[in-house]
Amino acid sequence: MNDFIQLLKSKELKATPQRISVLKELDKKTHPTIDDLYDSLKKENPSMSLATVYKNLAMLKEKGVVIEVNVADGKMRYDIYSKPHIHVVCSSCGAIEDSDYDQNLFDYQAALEEKQKIHILRMDVIASVSHCRFCK
Repeated sequence: MNDFIQLLKSKELKATPQRISVLKELDKKTHPTIDDLYDSLKKENPSMSLATVYKNLAMLKEKGVVIEVNVADGKMRYDIYSKPHIHVVCSSCGAIEDSDYDQNLFDYQAALEEKQKIHILRMDVIASVSHCRFCK
């Protein structure tokens, strides 16, 4: 929990119980939809409203703590952005796995920044696959 408090403070956000609950749930690496997230949070915090979940997710996204993963089924999924990583999305079963960047992607980002004369804040990379280890 201290990691979440530090993460929130580093982004100049108050460490509210609701935000910590959202981050704890996202830390399970299940890449939930908003409905899945709300259902899980509701079990721990019966008084938490869907509006509260939306409001906190929006603030966490705005500050770069949480990212949306756009998948083929049209339902956004959510993840903590703790470090650069690729989301490998299976179009068959819908599973989402995190995969670390390797040096080639960091080199590509640096080359792109140089070529375009820009600074990339974050690269969101989604790799779509037709089948994965979960559905074979």
